[in-house]
Amino acid sequence: MSLAAVCTALGEPLEVMDLELAAPRAGEVRVRIGAAGICASDVSVRDGKLPSPLPIVLGHEAAGTVTAVGPGVTTIHEGDHVVIAAMPQCGECFRCARGQHSLCEQGDPVLRTGALLDGTTRLRAGDGRAVHQMVATGTFAEEVVVPVMSVVRIPSDVPFVPASLIGCGVLTGAGSALNAASIRPDDTVVVIGCGSVGLAALQGARLAGAGRLIAVDVVPAKLKLAADLGAAETIDSREQDAVAAIRDLTDGRGADVVIECVGVQPTVDAAIRMTGKGGEVVFVGAGGPDVRIDVRHFGGLVGSAKTFRGVLFGSAEIQRDVTRIVEAYKAGSFELDRLVSRTFTLEEVNAGIAALGAGDVVSAVIEFN
Repeated sequence: MSLAAVCTALGEPLEVMDLELAAPRAGEVRVRIGAAGICASDVSVRDGKLPSPLPIVLGHEAAGTVTAVGPGVTTIHEGDHVVIAAMPQCGECFRCARGQHSLCEQGDPVLRTGALLDGTTRLRAGDGRAVHQMVATGTFAEEVVVPVMSVVRIPSDVPFVPASLIGCGVLTGAGSALNAASIRPDDTVVVIGCGSVGLAALQGARLAGAGRLIAVDVVPAKLKLAADLGAAETIDSREQDAVAAIRDLTDGRGADVVIECVGVQPTVDAAIRMTGKGGEVVFVGAGGPDVRIDVRHFGGLVGSAKTFRGVLFGSAEIQRDVTRIVEAYKAGSFELDRLVSRTFTLEEVNAGIAALGAGDVVSAVIEFN
């Protein structure tokens, strides 16, 4: 049995209930969850903005201990500490062979099916109904079975709570700077949105060697943290026009790289306008279906030689990038602990979701005993 937080009806609080957990099959591992991050995507599934079958266990970024391995699994062993990432990556398909691991042809379908790679789930309710697992994970649970290609071994001295953020938010943010953006040593890089994704992007840009970092948000506490993590200037876009402020700070030229981590129409529009000629806009925030990129072909794109880049999951290769972030964390060059604003028990999951939705926290994490 595994105690889990289940979405049984759209827009309603999650229900915490015991589920039957089957043994891992070929290519799968069972993980006892130590901590699981709460992400905006979990809220989007609950509210029906990211369609998924119900009932479904939410959660898709976590860290924990392997308790069993399925047939054929040789790279991960019982007792290993691991990060669970939000997308399985096979490393062998057409996309992975081209270095496009975040578009893995095996991993991409499970973003919508609520099943593991074989099309089934390892969870059942007491009445025998199958219970789905968000993006083949479902980490709001004491124990889960996931594809081995979704996990990365980490050192046993890395705490589960900060490590739990790596598997989605941190990979997405840091990867947008380290893997997707074309950051040069003298570049002015602007990050819009200082949640966990944006603050990871800020740190990734710093590691990439950006010459100047500027953070934009509407929450003073988040801007203070951004400054502590390397932002030379911060802009509260409720208090001033962010586009005008960026132009003023760059002698009218605009930013070289803008990493947009919110995904709403005003911030998408602002990102385009604050980017200078020859600059690059990296779109990371998962916008709703009505959010559009609206530019004139010549005046806004060709004539200004701007580059627009859409980024999924930080263009991450999870084995490489989880390891890189963990090493940077242990070396003191990548902050994870301060990204965790509050921890909650599994029974408090709905309070954690509410805190995230209200913007009261950078990150909320479910911590298991």
